[in-house]
Amino acid sequence: MKTALSLRRVRGVSLIELLVSIAIGLVVVAAVLVSFVDSGKAGRYQAALGQMNQDAQVALNMLSREIQLAGYVSPNNSLGVNVYPLFGCDATSSTTPGVIPFVNAAVAGQPACSATVAAPTISALEVVYEVDAYNTIPSGGNGTDCAGTAALAVPPIRITRNRYFVDRVAGGRPELYCASDAPTSPGKAPIMENVEDMQLWYGVFSATVSPNQIIRYAQAGEVNAQPAGEWGNIMAVRVCLLMRSAEPVLTNEDTPSYVDCRSVTVPYTDRFLRRAYYTTATVRSKMPA
Repeated sequence: MKTALSLRRVRGVSLIELLVSIAIGLVVVAAVLVSFVDSGKAGRYQAALGQMNQDAQVALNMLSREIQLAGYVSPNNSLGVNVYPLFGCDATSSTTPGVIPFVNAAVAGQPACSATVAAPTISALEVVYEVDAYNTIPSGGNGTDCAGTAALAVPPIRITRNRYFVDRVAGGRPELYCASDAPTSPGKAPIMENVEDMQLWYGVFSATVSPNQIIRYAQAGEVNAQPAGEWGNIMAVRVCLLMRSAEPVLTNEDTPSYVDCRSVTVPYTDRFLRRAYYTTATVRSKMPA
């Protein structure tokens, strides 16, 4: 009797209980998966943003240093006749690969802007100064240009014309490039990848009205429309770089637009993250003594 009674009291799990347990388990697993996927998206987003911040800082620091060196020469020397420390163009397009914004970018002499103009236009900058073993990494005892090539010899000093602009590689990735007038320069050398746009505003002073104060900021096209001598009145340069993430990281839940260097809200056409970074650098050779 006792054996039969104990067997009747032993009961298995019913089908309903089993289904409820499976449902609860699936809800828990789904919550864990959603949390894992979201953390992965957040991690990729933060990693892409961190890389953009670092790349922008490196590129802006390099451009700032170049702008600060504009017009530098050792005592009793000069850049040459009719040579301006800075010169700019707004004459190339991020959608047109292979376009160098300066005419004869690897030839000495005051450059001219390329006739190729497309929207959106991207600024390009030339910086002229004397290179030596202290302000550049020397090669064979001589100063070097932005690509590391020995600068053009102009007795008794060596002058470099470093020209910076944005272009795209064959695969479509935008990069910041430099070129110079050194005879053995490689044409153009990549400086920083994933730079989609560069915009420059030049701080102009009036030599007669206010020689120690910037009276306006203008882009290269506006400065070029003025008398040629105005390029000699540039005291500072405001730089904006529009950086792009190396990989597409955005989702449908992210903001569908970004603000570019011109403060224009632009809708995303892809999944790449973009952000504009700014800095302002002064031309030390134009600062009051």
